Amino acid sequence: MLIYRHRNLVLGIVRLTAVAASLLMLTVLIVTNSRAAFSDTTDNTTNTFTSGSVVITDDDTGSALFTASAMTPGTPVVDCITVTYSGTLTPADIRMYGTSSGTLAGYLNTTIEVGTGGSFGNCTGFTPSSTIYSGTLTNFSTTHTNWATGLATFTAAANPTSRTLRFTVDVQNNPAAQGQSATADFTWEAQD
Repeated sequence: MLIYRHRNLVLGIVRLTAVAASLLMLTVLIVTNSRAAFSDTTDNTTNTFTSGSVVITDDDTGSALFTASAMTPGTPVVDCITVTYSGTLTPADIRMYGTSSGTLAGYLNTTIEVGTGGSFGNCTGFTPSSTIYSGTLTNFSTTHTNWATGLATFTAAANPTSRTLRFTVDVQNNPAAQGQSATADFTWEAQD
């Protein structure tokens, strides 16, 4: 009789467990099916990305600004060049720096003005707005060697923005300058 009761108790527990499991399964199916009956999505598609540009040019068409020979004191060489910023990123700061070599560079008084009017090889109509450098060519190239130390030339607030630079170079009245030579490179760099 004890075995019979134990068996009935076990069967009762099994039946109760089976009923509970069935109810649990039924609840899961109902909840799962209920959730599946309602759904919605939204999309944000075709996102595109483009980068801006920093573009700077000058109007020298690959020619040197100066090819001056037989220079004498008091007879400066003068020439202009126009630098244009046409990048899409504004405002952009334009700075100038350069290099020079040769012993004559220390005897070349150099003045650089920025303004409007004129163009490469022709300063007709040039109107200066400021003088950005006055000193020897050697001092220019040793002081202004890269972007960080470059001369602030202009800020481009729109696309395009152009400025003309007028260079005046005169040899000093110093006997040590006789028979000497020099070369120079000028660079304009834009950063936004």
